[in-house]
Amino acid sequence: MEKLYTAKTLEEALELAQQELGHDEFSHEVVEMPSKGFLGIGAKMAVIKVTYTANPAGCAREYLVGLFSRMKITDYELNITVDEEKNIAIQVTGEGANVLQRSRGEGVDALQLLLSLVVSKECGEYYKISFNVNDYKERTKERLEALAAKTAAQVLRQHRRVTLQPMTSFQRRIIHSALVDIKDISTHSIGEDPNRRVVVSYTGTEAPMPPRKPRDGSRPSEGNRRPGGNRNGGKKPSYRDGNRDRRPPRKTEETTDSKPFAGEITRLPGEKLSGAKSTTTPVSGGTPFNMK
Repeated sequence: MEKLYTAKTLEEALELAQQELGHDEFSHEVVEMPSKGFLGIGAKMAVIKVTYTANPAGCAREYLVGLFSRMKITDYELNITVDEEKNIAIQVTGEGANVLQRSRGEGVDALQLLLSLVVSKECGEYYKISFNVNDYKERTKERLEALAAKTAAQVLRQHRRVTLQPMTSFQRRIIHSALVDIKDISTHSIGEDPNRRVVVSYTGTEAPMPPRKPRDGSRPSEGNRRPGGNRNGGKKPSYRDGNRDRRPPRKTEETTDSKPFAGEITRLPGEKLSGAKSTTTPVSGGTPFNMK
């Protein structure tokens, strides 16, 4: 395979080819020598043509480097290994690559599929690729295995199937693998991508558990509620709806102190009642006051 690399100098062009290909096992030919020109006018870049043998790790690295450059992802590191069974493990680390984990990790699955197609086309044979970003797959597997165990316990307890939220193909495989050996439990997928879901069903012969009864003191169901009491239904008049004339009068307690006095006043303020003896002693030296 052949590819052109351009840089300011020949050394930079060769270094760029080594970084993208992931190895230095290639031959190169100088297409154009660099030139500074006159006072910066007419300067030319160095151009080399590299001939190399298709390498699966090199193809994957070249594709990712170009893709991340267009996505403006700079803070990352690539680690690519190839075994004898044509399995390629690609691990991307760095904060800049966290953007690929969004949307339930769909970016990770999509890149894994694209890498498999690109590498197989460039190398002329099929390679199985495992693409991972910041240990996303390990953390996802632990979380989904815990969810599978919790869901299976619920299905065995209630004898009712449970439908999980939409998942990617990688996530659904984790659920199926985690529950494949559990007795009286079966799993299958329904729906179309990207809304395909896993259904966990009960396959035992025991009868389902009866529904739970409400606790003492809990709110009764709709059918057991006492009739009336619904002011919006019209069964009981409401004073807030303009029915103030139906409101019964407020009862008050009558006391002797509250009754008006209807008798005749027989004394003035400060004077004793007629017929009563006075016990008041006049002040000495004063002039008695007589009312006629």
